[in-house]
Amino acid sequence: MEAANYPLFFIHISKTAGSSFRVAAERYFGKEHVFYDYGPKANETNPDIRTLDYEKRDRYAAGMKIVEKAKFLTGHINHPKYAPFIPAKNAITFVRDPIQQVRSHYEHFTRHHRYKRSFTEFVNEPRFKNVQYKAFQGTWPDAIGFIGLTERYNESLALINKMYSIDIQGLDINKNTEKKSSSYELSEEEIALIKKHNKEDFKLYEYALTRFERQKLAIESDTPFIRFGKTNMAASDEGKMMRGWAADYDSQSPVVIDVRIGKKKIAEIPASEYRSTANERNIHRNGFVGFSFAYPKKLKNGTQLDFAAKETGEILLSDTIDRQV
Repeated sequence: MEAANYPLFFIHISKTAGSSFRVAAERYFGKEHVFYDYGPKANETNPDIRTLDYEKRDRYAAGMKIVEKAKFLTGHINHPKYAPFIPAKNAITFVRDPIQQVRSHYEHFTRHHRYKRSFTEFVNEPRFKNVQYKAFQGTWPDAIGFIGLTERYNESLALINKMYSIDIQGLDINKNTEKKSSSYELSEEEIALIKKHNKEDFKLYEYALTRFERQKLAIESDTPFIRFGKTNMAASDEGKMMRGWAADYDSQSPVVIDVRIGKKKIAEIPASEYRSTANERNIHRNGFVGFSFAYPKKLKNGTQLDFAAKETGEILLSDTIDRQV
């Protein structure tokens, strides 16, 4: 795959092996080329970001400084903050089994932030709920360049290196040395509590597991990896049409979508419509990655339609016709 232009943008989600990755990246790129943004009070935050963004409130100037000097940007920040300056293809993050991430987050806060409350109180606090999901808010998850898995860190790192033509070495830091095994053991009650308050994180993780296998296959076989999703649609149009987006980051041509009923193709449409979110998030082709398809009136309710990438044959989306008011 084609090497990415710099900088790479690592979205550091707490307790997902992010510290190991960012330190390894600093060793690879060199301190002068790595910019941190962990907020205005953090010592790690780059002086230019602190001055331009947090003091002068000129994020444009901060972003241009990053583009000019950095090869790697990271922090506990979500994707939209720097999306206007860095293509979504260059965004990287890791996600983790929510049960393990929440417990690890709690242990970290007790060790490093003098958190004195119980684990139950921690899980109930709004600021600690769905932490991983919040990092994706404001963007389409499938637009992120690479989503690694903490549980498969070395494998993820190898794929990142191949995808971006770099050679970041594996490190293992910032772990809880008091933990006796590689994973935390929790009671059924604790697991139930985590599931109750982190439903979005569990959905995200299930999505990430499936996506990881798809992207791994594409990277290892050097075949197109098609990113896709549904886009906003009026409730009255549900079951009557499909609005979505699709992009191949390694091609400037629009992804061609085959609309199928079973094995029969009934239409062919390019994903070339404008989507403002795609443009604002620097996703691909200046936002011209959308497609729309109104279901033919001759088709009966209950008919399933599949939307497949013509180049790869992969089914991206499916829907069932339902014209009930």
